[in-house]
Amino acid sequence: MSQALPGAGAADDLPCGFDDDQKFWDRRGWLIAGVWVIFLVFPVLDLLLDDYALPIRIIGLALIALFAAVYLQSYAAFSWTIGQGGTSARRAQANFLVLCAIVALGIPVIGVTAMGLFPFITSFAIFLLNRKWAIASYAAVLVLSFALPIIFGQFMDAIFLIGLNLVLMVVYAITVAAIQRSATAEKIRSDYLLVAEQERVARDVHDGIGHSLTALNLKAQLALRLMDQEQYAQARGELVQLSALAVDALDSVRTTVQGLSRQDLAAELSELRQACSDNNLEFSVAGTAEEVPGALRSHVAWILREAVTNVLRHAHASTIVLHLEPGKVSVDDDGDGLQASTPGHGIRGMQERARQFGAICTVGASRLGGTSVQVAFGTKGNEA
Repeated sequence: MSQALPGAGAADDLPCGFDDDQKFWDRRGWLIAGVWVIFLVFPVLDLLLDDYALPIRIIGLALIALFAAVYLQSYAAFSWTIGQGGTSARRAQANFLVLCAIVALGIPVIGVTAMGLFPFITSFAIFLLNRKWAIASYAAVLVLSFALPIIFGQFMDAIFLIGLNLVLMVVYAITVAAIQRSATAEKIRSDYLLVAEQERVARDVHDGIGHSLTALNLKAQLALRLMDQEQYAQARGELVQLSALAVDALDSVRTTVQGLSRQDLAAELSELRQACSDNNLEFSVAGTAEEVPGALRSHVAWILREAVTNVLRHAHASTIVLHLEPGKVSVDDDGDGLQASTPGHGIRGMQERARQFGAICTVGASRLGGTSVQVAFGTKGNEA
């Protein structure tokens, strides 16, 4: 008698970590398994058409109905475990044992025809239960697939059922392995995205908040010097600016947390000019923000901010010159230079951010005598 692939549909398009897929399997996975219950029609026809006593037929049909109900209910409850190693829940194990008991009761009555129920057993075990139960079920079905035809003297008549069970066992095993591999790959991808996001936040905190704190510190020091010189009106002006910078720093924190760290390049140049002016640095810009492709301006703004902040912190410079041109931007100063020092977090951050949009950031000696930071990104730019 002919049987089909119970449970095979439960292995198709299984969840790989995406919310929509997971919700589908949580709520509708049992429908896919339910399609194959139609093939229980064959043992039903066997009971109805062969020469069985009426009580046997009634009991047999009732057991098949119970078999279908337990099978579907189990997939409805535990389909979310597909691809995750199955479940060890006692309820699932109890349901499985009920299915096995029904098959065992059917063997003395319908003989090798009961082998048509084996694919449901192996499907349940390998998709819904853990590895130990799956191995035991496979071993039992493998033995019974050969033993029953021999015991009932119908080996040749049962060749199709033997082949069907063997093929489905292999198909189920391969399918589960593929699902688990896909789930593992998705977990690795999710972990990578998490690390990338953590690195982004760390970089944005360093670039944005670090710059803001540096500016706050410089403003505070200038205000203190002015107060020591009894220039209270100017000191008050610096404190007002310090307060405004603190508000900007808070906005930067909110922007970083929200993942919306987009800087306007023209506005950034204006802020950098003001920061340099406040610290008695000569600041000049050759070119305009429009020279940089629009998709890259946010990234370039971050790099320029970090470069100028580094000069303010460490270089003891008196002059900063920015060049903006198609395909390249640069920051030069006349400060102390790198002096063979090991690149710090700021330089590594600039280089990493440049790599994000397909650019190259190099740091070396400047024609002004200090340090030069250059970012080359090509005339067309890339998608940010």
